Amino acid sequence: MKSLVILLTLLNTLFYISAQSTCKKVNSCKCKFDNGDVIDLSPVAKSDGAAFNDVLDSSGLDTFSWNPCTSFSEGACTNAAVCQTHADLQYNCGTQESAVFGYDDTEQVYTLTYQADTVTKSNDLRITTLFLFCQQGPDVFEPTGETGQATYNLSFKSKYSCPRSDAGLSAGTILIIIFVAMIPVYLIGGVLFQVFVRKNSGMKVIPNYNFWVGLPGLIKDGMLFIIRGGRKKGTYNSI
Repeated sequence: MKSLVILLTLLNTLFYISAQSTCKKVNSCKCKFDNGDVIDLSPVAKSDGAAFNDVLDSSGLDTFSWNPCTSFSEGACTNAAVCQTHADLQYNCGTQESAVFGYDDTEQVYTLTYQADTVTKSNDLRITTLFLFCQQGPDVFEPTGETGQATYNLSFKSKYSCPRSDAGLSAGTILIIIFVAMIPVYLIGGVLFQVFVRKNSGMKVIPNYNFWVGLPGLIKDGMLFIIRGGRKKGTYNSI
């Protein structure tokens, strides 16, 4: 029984550690895990204005606007990632440049924290935490509002809050695409050159014909060389 309790404790610890794996910042709306997965909010972003505009918070007193990736302006808010409207006045609650990814142990979700380039009358730096809840279905932006002096909490429930495979192309993939794209160029261009410049016909119109004809023999010789361990096949005279 004691061994079972220890085993369950270890499994729970391993799950807890894996659940809060560090997601390293790539840019203000994307972070990457060690296994290559990413959280990427860029599909939500708008290039002009806020993706979510003037959404009422839980207190019913203030509204918040938010846009990932790209800064926006709204009233007195300039260069903002998050903007609060209180009593018809706007306050910048965080910039794109300040964005930091983290993990919240209580909610057990990843977070995106912004800091403002403005301060309150009491000289407090405004700090906003966006909780990224992994959820399928429509994107939902829910401002909790001001939870303390110059401290704000927001929630974003979306499939884009979920860790997923990076859709970006690797260098190897790009090279393969280029190689495949060059094959028809090589074949068509080579045939045209052989026909109109060298005046060849028949099988001779194939680009580098002699190389391709001899390639199977070269492959065979190479395989035999490997099988023999680099030794040449020879004969010995009887004594």
